[in-house]
Amino acid sequence: MPISERVRRFAGVAGLLLLAAPLAQAALPPALKAESLPAAERAQLEARAARLAQMTPAERDALKARLAAWQILPAGERARRRIAWQAADALPHAERMRLQQAAAHFETLPEPEQRELRLAFEQLDLSLRRGWLLGPVLGADWPRLHSLFSAMPEDQRGPVLLALRATSLQARDDLAALAQRTPPQERDALRAQWLAVPADTRDAWLRARVAGTP
Repeated sequence: MPISERVRRFAGVAGLLLLAAPLAQAALPPALKAESLPAAERAQLEARAARLAQMTPAERDALKARLAAWQILPAGERARRRIAWQAADALPHAERMRLQQAAAHFETLPEPEQRELRLAFEQLDLSLRRGWLLGPVLGADWPRLHSLFSAMPEDQRGPVLLALRATSLQARDDLAALAQRTPPQERDALRAQWLAVPADTRDAWLRARVAGTP
């Protein structure tokens, strides 16, 4: 199977995991009174209440059934789905659309092929499976990049993801090349240096580093 097709199908597996998650998040209304919440969270609750008010009785019954199914899930599975929801919510709109397309394509495959791909996905290293939570673009590149980014401090995570989403394919190729040639003990410093470079010159900085230019 061509690599590009396998990537697309792995994206379909990851897409199904992500797209199933928002229902789980909807099943977790905060216990606090809305008046005690920050404005953004209060607005989110009010929007959710408005959606519930617009539901038909059949739609509310279906939601109750999903809530009941959510409540009997093991705690570990609920945690996994929350993480997946947060990852899906953070994706750019275009990438969410690509995931939906990949998931739809995956559903058209014969059942034996779906099982084979699910098994192959589950047998990936945990860090690579988590990489697919970053979406179809960074997920496909994560095997080349994870050595540089998998152990980063939590306070770097947000800025790093924003920077990675803004990179070109050439820049990700350069990052992968630098990650491979940089000793493990020096990768934290490389990541910090890259992140400190102004956004509009990062790609040129990477090109120069790969070429060996000071």
